Amino acid sequence: MKTTIQLGLGQKWTSPPVAEEGSGDVREIIILGAGRVGFRIEGQSLAPTHVSETAFRAWIKETEAKLTKDAIPPAQLSPGLELGRRIRLLREMAGLSQRQLAEKVGISRSAVAFWETGRSGHVGKHLGSLAQVLGVEPEVLLTGMAYKAIQETLTPDENTMLMLYRQLDPLIKLQAQKWIERRVRHTADEAQSIKTPDQSKSA
Repeated sequence: MKTTIQLGLGQKWTSPPVAEEGSGDVREIIILGAGRVGFRIEGQSLAPTHVSETAFRAWIKETEAKLTKDAIPPAQLSPGLELGRRIRLLREMAGLSQRQLAEKVGISRSAVAFWETGRSGHVGKHLGSLAQVLGVEPEVLLTGMAYKAIQETLTPDENTMLMLYRQLDPLIKLQAQKWIERRVRHTADEAQSIKTPDQSKSA
């Protein structure tokens, strides 16, 4: 019986060393959804590489890669934390300290530290400058994916929503993400409260 490899956001998969190169790839999953995986290769890639989940699982099997870091628990994920993770990741890959990034963007070091720990504050109005300094599109900071890669995974309704979303100011985009997150959590809580009485009856 075949078992499906479970993929999760934040996982790191490490392939065995190749004799000629002396080391294997370490791939960290930073985007996961709609059948697609966005990952970075430690020490190599800046912007995420996007492949299908099937292709990523095939790479794991072919190289006999091992899971060296488990996924981030869902309870620890939020738009602010995700944005902070991307800022820290891209900053480190660019070889910049928090102070150096702050100087290039024209903000304080403490502001960068706040953002990287999930306290988004006034990050919205600095997204354009951050993206330019870090060498990525603003969409990569907000979603982890470049716009072209996003389009490939969208339904027509989702594409319409994205077109409207892209017309918003960066700060409003963050507020929209947080509002959607609250609605999703509220819906999940309602579903759980409906299930609970039924479960108690069956017990």
